Amino acid sequence: MTDKNLKLTRRKFMIAGSAAVAVTMVGDIAVKVPEAMASVSGAQKIYYIGHDCMGCQVCRIMCPAGAINYGDDRNEIDQKKCIHCGTCYNECPISVISES
Repeated sequence: MTDKNLKLTRRKFMIAGSAAVAVTMVGDIAVKVPEAMASVSGAQKIYYIGHDCMGCQVCRIMCPAGAINYGDDRNEIDQKKCIHCGTCYNECPISVISES
């Protein structure tokens, strides 16, 4: 009782290996591109979390720099740790993060 679909062939191995490498590379590029764009343009965007923040923690979890902490009643961005990548801005489910 062998299933042909479960058999690992050289082709399947190469596709899986290539996909694993590609995912790693894309993840690294996704973080580095906004940093590079900010340094080229000369002006970094500053991100702020509005007072309507409900504290869902999505931005904190997704922040690659770990720059977001839960404050008194909402999340707050530590501007010294922030790498200005915009991940928090893009991931906020209720769009309370603004950029300047």
